[in-house]
Amino acid sequence: MRMVDRDRPARYRPGDRAALRATGQPVEILEVRRGEFVPDYVYKVRVLAEKPARPYNLSVPEHDLKDG
Repeated sequence: MRMVDRDRPARYRPGDRAALRATGQPVEILEVRRGEFVPDYVYKVRVLAEKPARPYNLSVPEHDLKDG
């Protein structure tokens, strides 16, 4: 388990773009908060799905995101 620096700022801010680490799908950051059950930031993101799929929202911990 990796240690998390609780004093560091969040890596992303609302409006930023990133990608889901597992699938590479692009996301837009909607909201940032401290995790209740994980010792890291949790992001509410909108997955920017391509047509004909619709965009949808997820909450993911920071370690599940990568720069997109």
